[in-house]
Amino acid sequence: MSKKLPYLIIALFFSFCSNLFSQEKNILGQNEFFTMHYYTFSGTGALDKLDAMEQSMSILEMVSEAKVKFKSEKNMGQIVLVVKEKTVTSEGDKSFSPTSIKQAILKNGFTPMEYSVGKYERK
Repeated sequence: MSKKLPYLIIALFFSFCSNLFSQEKNILGQNEFFTMHYYTFSGTGALDKLDAMEQSMSILEMVSEAKVKFKSEKNMGQIVLVVKEKTVTSEGDKSFSPTSIKQAILKNGFTPMEYSVGKYERK
């Protein structure tokens, strides 16, 4: 039992740390809010690039969640992003730009179509 105790402590430590860091993007500070960004695309590009596109979206600045959906029978897809933004209060404040989404779509061989923004309601 004494030989297994350090392994148990290490496993508990890593599970605690991963849980702590995974929730960090979903905590709102003062003057922060979430928005949903939708970008539809079409094409017969390489379907194996969809996972890579989703990963590239999830590491964009301000993005909390990213999901890429694709229907191969219609050759159409949609990118859904949950973005954590701050209220723009001065000239130097940044807001999320959809051009990075469009660039990723084009880079992966698809054609960008419609972009829209909506409110994000937490469940």
